[in-house]
Amino acid sequence: MMKITHMLLTSTLLLGLANVAYANHHMGEAGANHCEHADMNKDGTISREEFMMKHQKRAEKMFTRMDTNKDGKIDANERKAAHDAMEHHPTAPEKK
Repeated sequence: MMKITHMLLTSTLLLGLANVAYANHHMGEAGANHCEHADMNKDGTISREEFMMKHQKRAEKMFTRMDTNKDGKIDANERKAAHDAMEHHPTAPEKK
């Protein structure tokens, strides 16, 4: 269970960082606003604790979504279904 949780948290952190980088690159200052919600004490910086809390919540939501049979584990079928769903719903907008 701990290994899966660690993998999910790491994946979520990497996806979150990639999303922030994409937003900053493609939206300039508007991308910076994307992370403001992680600055919980509104001091203009994001501490390690704030960052980890924000991404822990995301990891928990992702785990809940992936654990379709609600047994507290993500099996091979659930992983494949989540992977297939991500392939059909790209996160980046398509270029015209």
